[in-house]
Amino acid sequence: MDIPNWQKHWHDRRDTFAEECRQAREELLADLRQPGRAQQRVLADVIDMSAGSVHWRENGYDAAATDPALFRELLPIMRYDDFVPQIERETRTKGGTLTCSPVLRWLKTSGTTGTPKLVPYTLHWLLTYRIPAMKAMWGTYLEYHPELLSHPYATLDTQTVREDVYDFVHGIGHQAVSNRHPQINSRDWNPPWYESPWFGPNVPSSHEGRMYHRIRHLLGQDLHYISSINPSTLISLRDLLAQHGEELVRDLRNGTIEGQPYGEPDEATARHLQEVLRRPDFSLKDVWPSLSLYTCWLSASAGLYTEKLDAVFPGVAKLPFMSCGTEGVTTIPVDDSLHSQPLAVGQAFFEFVPADVPLGELVENGEPVRTLLIDEVEAGRDYHLIMTQGNGLYRLWTGDVYHVDRITDGTPWVHFVHRDGIFHSFTGEKITENQVTQSIQRGLAAHGIGTSLYMCGPRWAEPPNYIVVAEAPEPSGQLDQALSQSVDRALHEINIEYASKRDSGRLGALEVVTVPRDAISGYVESRRQAGNATQYKYKPFQKDVDFVAALTGRC
Repeated sequence: MDIPNWQKHWHDRRDTFAEECRQAREELLADLRQPGRAQQRVLADVIDMSAGSVHWRENGYDAAATDPALFRELLPIMRYDDFVPQIERETRTKGGTLTCSPVLRWLKTSGTTGTPKLVPYTLHWLLTYRIPAMKAMWGTYLEYHPELLSHPYATLDTQTVREDVYDFVHGIGHQAVSNRHPQINSRDWNPPWYESPWFGPNVPSSHEGRMYHRIRHLLGQDLHYISSINPSTLISLRDLLAQHGEELVRDLRNGTIEGQPYGEPDEATARHLQEVLRRPDFSLKDVWPSLSLYTCWLSASAGLYTEKLDAVFPGVAKLPFMSCGTEGVTTIPVDDSLHSQPLAVGQAFFEFVPADVPLGELVENGEPVRTLLIDEVEAGRDYHLIMTQGNGLYRLWTGDVYHVDRITDGTPWVHFVHRDGIFHSFTGEKITENQVTQSIQRGLAAHGIGTSLYMCGPRWAEPPNYIVVAEAPEPSGQLDQALSQSVDRALHEINIEYASKRDSGRLGALEVVTVPRDAISGYVESRRQAGNATQYKYKPFQKDVDFVAALTGRC
């Protein structure tokens, strides 16, 4: 029997891919042992690649080419919006404006509203930073779980996709960073499963359709590993199995995929799946007993999925996905620590500002800001993170706040805490996301309920108040009343301005409404869009309370 071409590619690529990932991991570990040297190298590289650009020469930033110490003195801290005029020029020049490397793609952000950003994806950034970061992360996964390359069906990669691009900016593709199609050159991302039939551009582009094809191809196989960026994708995989169980069983028995010819009928797998689906609380481990690992984001709001993930993957090991965004990589996992990972000191030039400094106001007003370098931060403190990337976006402040957990060999180990700024403020209480999270955790814990998914929003009324919808094992009006009092009391203790406004009657009491388990995850999945399905983020903090009616039927 002839071996399919995609399996030939898998076998031809497996050993070289594993070696490339091992080398990238070794280079990462070497940088972490000498972080100062790594930071100097990155800064020198950025200056070398950008000093000759139009923007740098117009503003005199090229003076840093002869004296790198001038970099922080000459170049201002920037937000994305500050780069827009130069990015618009770059869309026409396709390189040479912000950096001297050609722009190969424009990367989209994953937001569901507003105008998508245009993050330049340059050839230099691709080869020197982004692809090595991916390989280093997979090097860690392979170090701990070599079985993910044991055979062609061992790994289901949902963190990257191959989708045809239909959105262009002056002839250059505009796509999500997770879309690795088409390949730019031989050094672009090329894992062994790149040609797998469930991974290529011929699978449906919708989230549900793509998931169905992934599941159908891998049912009956010894699947060891499922990779994802967002935990919601993993929950969605299990939900889609339940939703389309009958169709999957029928396809298995008929040797089809969505009714089209696929292969030989597989009665044994059909019977196994049918038996699994009879149990309403079935797990992915029941579907694939061979599962040994899953990976995704596991900190900040993603950590609220812990209980659901444990139910979906009982007894299965987990490793974190890198802390990153479209704009760049912040951490890369090097071990099985779930909460904290080392700053990726070879990926960007990093600067820090204590989180209690009103950085937004200072940048908005053009005031000078003193930044700290990696050898000046302290364990136990929160910091605004500023990063200079090899794609031309220098001293970029995205609004992300990180906590420094510890410092090892001079490298800070950090985890993402929240986005900078106020979640909401009706009367000057300036409620932050972190304060709301702490209050909900304390309020639920007081009633013996673990913190799972929740959503919170401001309601304009007389007086205004905040509403929280939270999942609970047994929702009831009595529980709602008790939790409302507990969470409101906790926020009263955490935020003194909230306490003042509550005591004076200018704010109404925070209200908690409980819903059944999986109600919020189902709502989140219903809002997933085809254009950002892989990167889609669960957001517990909303700008309004439209979600309340959708989840509870209440206005």
